[in-house]
Parts: sequence; structure tokens; C-alpha cells
Amino acid sequence: MADSINQSNVGFDAVIDKKKSIIYGVILGIISFILGLVVLFVVKDLNSFWGVMSMSFIVNTGLFVIISALFAFSLRKANGGYWNFSIALKSIFMMLAISTIISTIGTQAYVNFINPTLQEKVVAHTINVTIEYMEKNNVPDEVIDSKIAELEKQVDAIGKITLGQVLKGLAITLMFQFVFALLLSALTKREKLVIKQECN
Repeated sequence: MADSINQSNVGFDAVIDKKKSIIYGVILGIISFILGLVVLFVVKDLNSFWGVMSMSFIVNTGLFVIISALFAFSLRKANGGYWNFSIALKSIFMMLAISTIISTIGTQAYVNFINPTLQEKVVAHTINVTIEYMEKNNVPDEVIDSKIAELEKQVDAIGKITLGQVLKGLAITLMFQFVFALLLSALTKREKLVIKQECN
């Protein structure tokens, strides 16, 4: 008898653990919400232009990606350490979608009702730091004026965001999260090799 490896049904015995995906999504959403607030509170006191510009990317994007990847591997482990791409995608996207909804609702509630002046302080500080940086680097006045006008529009928009705009932003974010879920699914896909015995 000879052994042969059959991958036709590899990983297809895995099923979506919705409970785990929901739990991880809630935890990730809370973490994302907290990270977002940390960025706002830190940025409003940062005097470094590059610190202000990079803080959000490093914390909101970098840490979020790392934590999401760790959670994705944990979800796979909950499935016995193996799952196919389809199961991975559904499980991971469910987690990311829930986290996005929670962090979005939490952030909007905080900056609009609990601490409505926080965003204004952050944008005002960003304007000051940006102007100072541009002046030190001899940036032409017209470029500075253009940047200031752009930032002032953000100040004017604070507190005027409608539910429709929030939902539109949420939909766009979910699209990016789906792409991210595709990448994590490809990264975490791990299918069990099935060895079949054949008679000679």
C-alpha cells in the first residue's frame, strides 16, 4: 500500500466560530476606541510636527494591524489550528466589522457628547504646529495659507457631522477592513493534509 496526500477536503471540516469572532470583535473594538482617544489626547500636546503627523498612523494603524493579526491567529487556534481561506475570511471580517462599528460609535459619542472640545483642540494645535514647521523650513506663504485654509475647514466641520456622513465613513472603512481581512485570511490560512492509503 502507498500513502498519498489528498488536499481536496483540506480544512473544510472547520466551521465559523461566530461566538469567538464576536467576542474578539468587541475586544478589538474597545481597544481601537481607546487607541483613538490616546492619539487625540497625546497629539493635542505634542510639539513635534512629525510626531503629530505620525502618531495616528503608528498607533491607530500599526498597533491595530498587529493586534488584529494576533486575534486572527487566535481565531484559527480556536478552530483546531486549521481553517481554509473561506472560513478564515468570514471569521476575520466578522471580527473586524464588529470592531469597526464599536470603535466608530464609541468615538463619535465621545467627541460629540462627552468631550466635544477635544477635536477642536487637536485641530487647532495641529494648525499651530504645522505653521511653525513650515515657517522654519521657509515654505512659501501661499502654501502655508493653503494648508491653513484646509485645516480650518476641519475646524468648521467639527460638530457638524451628520448621521449620513458617519454612515458613509463607516461603509468606506468596512471596505478597507474587508481588504485587510483578505490579507489576514491569506496569511493565516492553514489546511490540514489528509493522507489516504492506496492499495498497489
